[in-house]
Amino acid sequence: MEARTRTSATARGVIQRWWAAWLAFWRGRPRWLRRTVWTLLVAYGVYLLLGNLFLNTPLGTWTANRKPEKFQAQWGPAVTLFPGHVVVRDVRLQGQVRNTAWDIQAERVRGRLALWPLLRKEVRVPAIVASGVTGGARHVRTHLEPPPPRPGGWTLLFERIAADHVRRGYFDELVLEGDGTATFGFSKQLRGGPMQILPSSFRFDDARLLSDGKEWLDGIRIGGGFSIDRHTRAEAPGARKLLLTDGVVSVDAEGASLRGYFDPQGHFRVATVQGGGQLHARLEMRDGVLQPGGTVSWTAPMQGVGLTGAALGGEMMLQASVDDDIVLRLQVPERAGGALDLDAELRLQGRQLPLQGDLHSVLPRTSGHVVGNWHFQSLAWVPRMFNAPPWLELDGSGDLVADLRLQEGRPMPGSHVELPDVAVAATVMDNLISGQGRVRADLGTGESGRLQTSIGVQLERYSIAAVQAASTPYAKGDDLRLDVTVEGVPSRGNGLGATHAHLRFTGAQVPDLRVYNRFLSGQMRIEGGSGTASADLQLDGAGGIGHGTIGVQGHGARMSMGGRDLRGDVAIDARLKSADLQQRQFHLDGTGVRLDNVSFRNAEGQSRQGWWTRVDLPAARIDLAAPDSVSGKVKVQARDAGFLLDLFGGADGWPRWMDRLVDSGQVHASAQVHWQGDTLVLDDVHARNDRYQVQARLRLAEGDRRGHLYARMGVLAAGMDLRNGQRDMHLVGAREWFEAQPALLP
Repeated sequence: MEARTRTSATARGVIQRWWAAWLAFWRGRPRWLRRTVWTLLVAYGVYLLLGNLFLNTPLGTWTANRKPEKFQAQWGPAVTLFPGHVVVRDVRLQGQVRNTAWDIQAERVRGRLALWPLLRKEVRVPAIVASGVTGGARHVRTHLEPPPPRPGGWTLLFERIAADHVRRGYFDELVLEGDGTATFGFSKQLRGGPMQILPSSFRFDDARLLSDGKEWLDGIRIGGGFSIDRHTRAEAPGARKLLLTDGVVSVDAEGASLRGYFDPQGHFRVATVQGGGQLHARLEMRDGVLQPGGTVSWTAPMQGVGLTGAALGGEMMLQASVDDDIVLRLQVPERAGGALDLDAELRLQGRQLPLQGDLHSVLPRTSGHVVGNWHFQSLAWVPRMFNAPPWLELDGSGDLVADLRLQEGRPMPGSHVELPDVAVAATVMDNLISGQGRVRADLGTGESGRLQTSIGVQLERYSIAAVQAASTPYAKGDDLRLDVTVEGVPSRGNGLGATHAHLRFTGAQVPDLRVYNRFLSGQMRIEGGSGTASADLQLDGAGGIGHGTIGVQGHGARMSMGGRDLRGDVAIDARLKSADLQQRQFHLDGTGVRLDNVSFRNAEGQSRQGWWTRVDLPAARIDLAAPDSVSGKVKVQARDAGFLLDLFGGADGWPRWMDRLVDSGQVHASAQVHWQGDTLVLDDVHARNDRYQVQARLRLAEGDRRGHLYARMGVLAAGMDLRNGQRDMHLVGAREWFEAQPALLP
């Protein structure tokens, strides 16, 4: 105890003597030096106090988060020991650029800031070391448009960001987990100035890759590096940054197997099963161009069941290699009930990566052979592949069976695609034909030696409706055929080649014949009844009718004509000879109409039964341009002339000999007809048989009935002037009077 006391006293004495010597030395220094040292010590103390207060109070985060919609920063305990140096824990940075939101988290960050470059508006960070890092990016709906470039922006230069223990990275639903290292450097001038990615590198050992929570790769060994040349946003927007990118990547991994199954709701699903697959890749890129020698090889065994419940087996295989071009090989084993059977070998011209990311940007560079059976969620793209006309569309999901030979993205002769069960829609002259059936497209050579695509559509169930009322079809059937031929394969962007189509169906059920009133006037209407329809039509590339036939038959149809109600059987055989699709005019020369078993009440209210007529149109035209109109010449054969005479008001007030015209046998007649809107005009009517002759002109409009009639039987003759239902008879000089009346049609 006594020894310890002596030792303590000796130490205190040494310290006191040392302190006295130091004070003597310090007081002997020049006053200016002592003031300078004290000033520096006070400044350093103030820096320690204010710097650490700034980092560890809300003032620091408030300063960093001035624009939280673009950038936010949070951190935990932090310390700075000298200017430009900081150590921070629990760091989280997040922000958004356009539609991409990103965030980075680190357990510990140590960095150094160069002070002198601040004088020239440059934030230069020579080194940052981070540990326990996670982060990534995802697409969001909110779009933040960056402001237009402005001069005077500060420059950010992070020369080297080193991250050890990188634990997790993600992009949308794609997640990489493991323990990796990375170095990263970049420069960026604010206010829309240029940016540059300095040479950077990364490496992961024993990592795994997940997509939507399913493990696809395990035991991943990945490494590589990349850099991007200095550029502005306008010089290299979006994927065009790849043209300024140099990089190399190497991947070796254990892959997952694929298992097909049905969930409890009966929906077919594909899941991953750990193990069984392999992925090996070595790729190098310079200025967005892959370098020769690159390879990719991926295999995945297949298990479980397919769409039909049949057992799956075999192995899916994808191989790619880079020489002067990019060569792809993809194989999916054929099996019953599979959603995808495929054997493809393709060569992509050149080594440039596709920047637009869609099929149309890749197809012109693609040549090779593809054979397979796919199940697609949407088949809408298939008609465009074969340059089908735009009025022919496919909808919904379905299987596709294909044998394609491609040259520079174009199917070559011998190629074909078949869709065994698909929804089809075709728009023909404002009518929508839709149904379920088969589609097959074949590519061959036409008579001229040019390429020719033949597309055959066979619908087992179909309906026809007006485009404006697609939900209420007016015809349904179970056997429709449509054959489309496209001459040549035109260059993309130059429109379709010469296209024609052949549409035909028979026995389509028409539940309501009134749909055909669009071609009739208010004086000639169908009031009800059902029937059947058939068609054999040639179409052009715009879906317009060129020529063909349309047949309609109705039993017990209710009709009205000239104010008279009729009931009977009707049959229409419309023959379309030619069409001006631009003017919407159609010539129906040769069209015939039959009315049988017709019953009606005449002007006196008497019921007539069993009347019939045959109407032939040697020359007729429909004009669908507003206002719609139909005009032409007709030839008529009828049981008698009773209906024509009845349109002039019946027998009341006629000479009694005219009553015999009704029962004087079959009559043959001809006339000029024109109807438009609610107006029907009959002109130059000549009706005759071996016993009598009738000539007439008649104009029927809503609330207005006028015309002239001349009838002769033997030596008897009479004329009639009809005006708004009032009749004036001309019994003397009837023929001269009739011939003096003006024609109603030019």
